[in-house]
Amino acid sequence: MTVTLLSAAPDLSDQVVRHTQKDTDLLVLPPLAGVNEPIRGDLYVCESQVYFYSTSANSGIAVDYPDIIIHAISRREGRPCIYCQLEAGRFFPNQQLPEDEDEQDIVTELKFMPEDTGALEGIYMAMSDCAALHPDEEFMAEQEALENDSEFFADPSDEAELTEVQQAALRHLESVFQPPMNGKPQEDEKMDEQ
Repeated sequence: MTVTLLSAAPDLSDQVVRHTQKDTDLLVLPPLAGVNEPIRGDLYVCESQVYFYSTSANSGIAVDYPDIIIHAISRREGRPCIYCQLEAGRFFPNQQLPEDEDEQDIVTELKFMPEDTGALEGIYMAMSDCAALHPDEEFMAEQEALENDSEFFADPSDEAELTEVQQAALRHLESVFQPPMNGKPQEDEKMDEQ
């Protein structure tokens, strides 16, 4: 998997572009060398990679989907954005990495901030659809190994396997989420309806 710096606009002629968002700012944390503010450019959500390119800065990035461990819409801390977190140890060649941290522990964050915040849902959905085309092979192998594992695991609903604290928590949850008796509303529910 790779995260790449671009020195020219990406050639999208052989790409399936799911979403294009013009006038988008990109903030990379830890920052790229010499870049402490967001870069204005265009975001391209393609089936193979996420691309961002700024003609004014003559630079951009390309990121493979398996390297993005989380993407979400964030409306916290400033401008609404698409927040992405890259797998630990994945970073761009010219990032200003903290000297006191092991490179394999450093997490790169990307914030794509479109001028049109109404586009956030469309960008998020396109990224989700494209990410689904690239399942995490390591995770899938682990899941398959678990399914093929012949060890027996206790059913967590077996109260004998729960500690006292867990049993108390279970009793509390059961009391809070009691289903209606015989499909009829309980007395409290009848009063709420009146």
